[in-house]
This record gives sequence, C-alpha cells and structure tokens, in this order.
Amino acid sequence: MKNICKLLTLMILTGGCASPLHKAARTGDIPAMRTLLAKGANLKARSGHTTPLHDAVTSSQVEAARLLIENGADINEQGFYRCTPLHYAAALGNTAMVQLLLQKGANPEPGTAVASACGLPVKINFSPFSQPEELTPLEIAEHRGNPAVVAMLRAAINSRLGITAGGAMNAGEYGPIVTSLLKAYQGQGKTIAVAGFSYTDGRVSSDGNIVTERFTTELINRRTLRVVERDKIEKVLAELKLQNTGSIDPESAKKVGQMLGADLLVIGGMVELPGKVLELNIRLASVESGEAVAAVTGQVQKNWVN
Repeated sequence: MKNICKLLTLMILTGGCASPLHKAARTGDIPAMRTLLAKGANLKARSGHTTPLHDAVTSSQVEAARLLIENGADINEQGFYRCTPLHYAAALGNTAMVQLLLQKGANPEPGTAVASACGLPVKINFSPFSQPEELTPLEIAEHRGNPAVVAMLRAAINSRLGITAGGAMNAGEYGPIVTSLLKAYQGQGKTIAVAGFSYTDGRVSSDGNIVTERFTTELINRRTLRVVERDKIEKVLAELKLQNTGSIDPESAKKVGQMLGADLLVIGGMVELPGKVLELNIRLASVESGEAVAAVTGQVQKNWVN
C-alpha cells in the first residue's frame, strides 16, 4: 500500500506535459528562457500542478526564478496541495531563493500547505484515516532547522506588521559589526560568502557555526548584497580542506571565492573572553586579489549551550 501511495504521489507531481519553458526553468537555461518569453511563453502553464516558477524554485535555479518573476510570473501562485514558491524554498532550505522571493514581494504568510507535498523531508503516514501535516513557510523552516531562513521569514512578517527587525537580539549584537565591516568597504562587490568563524587557538567547537549563522542572518536581512548559501560554502571548504577559517590565506580566499562565484569573502577569528563573551576579528577579502579590503573587531555574547 505504501509503495502504491508513493507512486501515485510521484505521478501527480510529475504528471502533465512539461512545456519548453518548464524544462528551461528546471535546468536554468537562461538564454532559452529569454527566447521563449520573448515569443510569449505562458507563465501560468502547468506541468502537472506546477508552473515554470515552481519548477525553477524546486530545482534551485535562482536566476531562472528571478527572470520569471521579472517577466510577470505570479510569485504567490499555489501549486501542489497549496504549495507556493516560498513553501518550496523554505522546505529546501534555500536561503538565496527565500531572499529573492521576499525581495520580489512574496507574501511571507501565504497560509499552510501540505508539508510533504512541498518537499519537507517528514515521515508520511499513509493510513487512510491520517491527516497530512500542514505548515506555513515559517513552520517548515523551523521544522527543517534552518535559522537563516527562519530569521528572514520572521523579519518579513514583522515588517508587514510594522515591527522593526533591528530590535531583535541578533540585530542588536551583530548589526553594528556588519555595519562597520560594510562601511569600511568601498568597492563594487555584489555577492558575499561567509567562510566562517573559528577559534584562533585552533580548538574544535560548534561555536563558530552559531556565530557564522547569526552573522549570515544579519547580512541577509540587510538585503544589500547577495549572500551565498551555507551548504555551498561548506562543500567548497571541505573540498579544499579549509574547514578551519584561520587557515584561509589570500590565495585560498581567491580559490574559495571563485568556486562560489562570490566577489567578497568574510573570514572570522574568535577569542573567548571572561564572562561568556566572544571577541570577533573579521576580515573582508576581495576574491579578485585575495587581500583584505576591510577589517573590524567586535564582541558578542556566547548565549548558547554547547
């Protein structure tokens, strides 16, 4: 019974005839998409239950999604079981896609959708008497454990309610540091990647991951630079055996940035001070030269248990 239900779900998701625009959106073929849109391709065409925008989002094709939205695609269109593009992006944990959708005006509170249909990896009960779990994009991000996406969605919801996100603890602590770092930089870079934070004494700790997430969240909330997703950064660092950010020299910074398609790279060192305080020493490196173009020092509270 379980296998039959899975097969039926797959048939529903992939059913229907995919248009050329759907196929181009799934692969991120921008030239083909431009040609098709110039010829009047239907942005509302359905392949099964999804539009080309849904397909671009579920395939993590950020630039394809941007092109579709800028040509009039409905950013809040509901797909399979009421899943909007934002539901899909939250389920995938795709911070760049969530950032794009919110910047382009996606409703951060589009209602609930069936979580499993949106792609959230939850256990599905195939009992005919069970009710599928329905979640909002924020609840999906919380289920997935993605603090950067949760922060973006909460900030967008608060903004709609007239609440200033800058009053949050994260913005209060990390905001001035990010402001100082970006103010000191006078270049034209548009894409930034946070390589991470590590203790200068070389000890292994999860503290750097938490600081990195909070720093990244504040960068994303600024909406002034494109921020590279954490999973992509971690893969590149692992490939180059540079998990300890203290070992990133100018030449390594150039390699990391080029592999990520970033213009700027944030490299941070941490020193633990008395009173559960962390001193952050941060460099902003130019990927083109590998050299530091800005540097700041700040302090944050180590207000977590590890």
